[in-house]
Amino acid sequence: MKRAFIFLVIIFLINIPSIYYGWYIKLWWIDIVFHFLGGFFVAIFMADYLKNHLIKRETIKNTLIIAGATVFIGVVWEFSEYIGNQTLIEPFYRWFKIRVYFMGDLKDTVADLLLDILGAISFTVLHFLWRRNSHQGQTLT
Repeated sequence: MKRAFIFLVIIFLINIPSIYYGWYIKLWWIDIVFHFLGGFFVAIFMADYLKNHLIKRETIKNTLIIAGATVFIGVVWEFSEYIGNQTLIEPFYRWFKIRVYFMGDLKDTVADLLLDILGAISFTVLHFLWRRNSHQGQTLT
């Protein structure tokens, strides 16, 4: 859980200069990488956080629980981008003399949420395969 949290903090901290220097505009792929990795590491965090509530030998149910929790965090993130877009653009320009945009259009938001889901499912598949190959037999518990 600590490692997942540290990676999430690193992603967030890299996000700050990405906004400031316009990397989201210059490097079209950076948003894809951040959202996929965000979904992946949020899923790790949620799997550890919810481990006492997951059901033994119920891989599909556990995958849905972890993916659902990850999507919830992704939706909250998208709402925060929307609120930031509505309230922080002018203050950032006034205080720092930079133009920032926190979110794109609906297509971008849907793509971001899809990447969050793909990151979460990628974690659960890798976790399942790792547990199966290590002959432990149980997944996501």
